Amino acid sequence: MLDRIIEKARQQEIFSREDTPTERRVLGAFLYYAGLSLRKIEPVVGCCYEAIRDWFHRCKHLFEPDCQAREEVAVDETKLTIDGREHYVWAAVDCATLEVLHVEVSPGRSSLDAFLFLKEVLKHCRGRPVVLADRGPWYDWALELLDCEGKRETWGNRSLIEAWFGLLKDRTRRFYHRFPDGSSTDSTRSWLKAFATLHNATI
Repeated sequence: MLDRIIEKARQQEIFSREDTPTERRVLGAFLYYAGLSLRKIEPVVGCCYEAIRDWFHRCKHLFEPDCQAREEVAVDETKLTIDGREHYVWAAVDCATLEVLHVEVSPGRSSLDAFLFLKEVLKHCRGRPVVLADRGPWYDWALELLDCEGKRETWGNRSLIEAWFGLLKDRTRRFYHRFPDGSSTDSTRSWLKAFATLHNATI
């Protein structure tokens, strides 16, 4: 699954030397991206935490979707429980490639939350794609402010985001859709981004 990311690292010549194999560096960076502590990653890759931190800062952009032209993007949100409190998980999927473009976590669901979420989604899009959303009113102001065409759908291509949420819930069902006590919004966001990255690596 990491082969494509490793190949990108080589093409971009992120590491000038192979004294430590690029495969090991990318693995260390990804594990840190996924939320593991530097101390826990050290024995896996056989290098000190300062080296792993450096690899992460060099590689972290490789785990994000490329910015490219996109025609339609499906968006939606669902609920997860974090440390005993309900939060909203926002996600966007490119309808043509099935790539997850962005995931976000917020304690509420407002027009401002929708705006901040869509603003990040558009960083992975050249131009302005059509945004497929349900009838949630929180998207109206955000779409107008970002000059995006919105299309309200219950089925059609918007069901693609529902399909991805189905995969996510299959995974979170193992811990009853509740992140462990003590989890934070940031740690949950890191886990979700890693889950999305793994999904994108397999499509």
